[in-house]
Amino acid sequence: MKTGAAVLFVLFLAVAHAYGEDNNWYTGDERCPPPKDDGTYSAPYKALDHPNEYPVFNGADKPGWSCSYQRGDGVVVQYGDSRTPQQQWLAIFDINNK
Repeated sequence: MKTGAAVLFVLFLAVAHAYGEDNNWYTGDERCPPPKDDGTYSAPYKALDHPNEYPVFNGADKPGWSCSYQRGDGVVVQYGDSRTPQQQWLAIFDINNK
């Protein structure tokens, strides 16, 4: 009984850890605070991580969040990508438009 409970607990932790890794929300800083996960923007998406998977998930047609500004030393800081996940994927993997 104790072994079964321990196995279930470890399985639960593994699933929770895996779920948390795939669902990182946007990062930013004090000048570009990230938005809340309220459905306004698509989830953060990295097209290079999905070369054979055109994005069709819920929200793949919503724009991503982005924010940029120029620091005092002239460096431009950029967070996010305002394109939809579908636009990001097509920009990299659409062989018909190359």
